[in-house]
Amino acid sequence: MSKDQSQTMKEIINRVEGVNLKENKKSSLKFRMHMTKKMSDAPLEMLDLSARPYNSLKRAGYSTIGELVDALAKGVNLNGIKNCGTTSVREIKEKLFLFQYNSLPANRQDAYITEVILMNV
Repeated sequence: MSKDQSQTMKEIINRVEGVNLKENKKSSLKFRMHMTKKMSDAPLEMLDLSARPYNSLKRAGYSTIGELVDALAKGVNLNGIKNCGTTSVREIKEKLFLFQYNSLPANRQDAYITEVILMNV
């Protein structure tokens, strides 16, 4: 596991000089998913979710990251999935962010972080 893969979403974003995004429990961090075919076809297991959110997504019929991202893009509310509460939703979104970040080539990661910051100011 590389150094960046073990970092949290907040640690990755806060490493940008002068940025210290505060977590707001009422709203979630906004970010875009730039999916490639390979990323889209990746199984949910690639997100390395804990048992509750993983099982909730599987019971809801999601088996790939692409299916999950498509559902979110269409406005599916993850809180509406059985046993998928606020903590599980936050974990799912953080793991999606980390998957996206770690899937990008190193030369695009900083631009992605800048985009995320601009979407959340």
